[in-house]
Amino acid sequence: MSLPFTEKDLLGNEDQSVSLPRMFNTAAEVEHEIANIAAHKAKRTWYGQCMHGFMAGFFIAFVGTFAYTTGGGLDPTFTAAYPSVQKIIFGACFSSALLFIIIFGGDLFTGNTMIMFVGLIHRKISILHLAWNWFLVFFSNLAGALITAYLFAYLTHQFAEEPWLSWIIHNTEHKITYSFGVAFLKAIPANAFVCFGVYLGLTARDITGKFICFWWPGFAFTVCGFEHSIANMFYIPIGMMYGAKVTVADFIVKNMIPVILGNIVGGALVVGLSAFALNPKNH
Repeated sequence: MSLPFTEKDLLGNEDQSVSLPRMFNTAAEVEHEIANIAAHKAKRTWYGQCMHGFMAGFFIAFVGTFAYTTGGGLDPTFTAAYPSVQKIIFGACFSSALLFIIIFGGDLFTGNTMIMFVGLIHRKISILHLAWNWFLVFFSNLAGALITAYLFAYLTHQFAEEPWLSWIIHNTEHKITYSFGVAFLKAIPANAFVCFGVYLGLTARDITGKFICFWWPGFAFTVCGFEHSIANMFYIPIGMMYGAKVTVADFIVKNMIPVILGNIVGGALVVGLSAFALNPKNH
């Protein structure tokens, strides 16, 4: 039985004498493509960048509503006895958000921390392009998440009954109890997982492979309870709408600031810079 690729293909060897078909893109090819994607994003109008950011925020809140409805509906006694079950159900549902965003169209600030940084170190874009993209996409993510949460998760009374109500209020209030350092550290692997999902998804050449690559890392970070700034644009505000004792200042200072900084480290340095160092032939 012959394999569709050789060991040299698996390791990313560029020897053109190997004629067997390869069913994936190598890491070096993916890094080069990410740099080109960054250049493409930088050329968009401000409106185009905002629209892509808004749609990503919409998908995060829309799928977040789905995840909260499934994960938060378990009996509290059962959840107390088997807490991993709730995390697995919740994570399995929420991790599909990345597939919607990338396949349909959308830009996450967190994903762009890696993409635009790779473009910068490959000299495809300038630092101003990076800063402008991060600024526009972040606030359009916020707008998309808040509007979607208010219209479809609050005005519809989606979580007005138990056990959902107590669960989302508890989760919201719990997210602001972390110290700055803990929130920062929990945010690094969260976005590393998301960006690994983007990176791995680009290695696949078919939709099934992309789905697996996009889904699995998101599932991992959600089950672990790591902190993702754009996801928190839904999870914390929706709890506030339902009466959680959290102020806007709490949301920004105790969660958003450390989590944003940790997400940048996870995306730009842990994934983006590591990929750059691992693929010296691309430099």
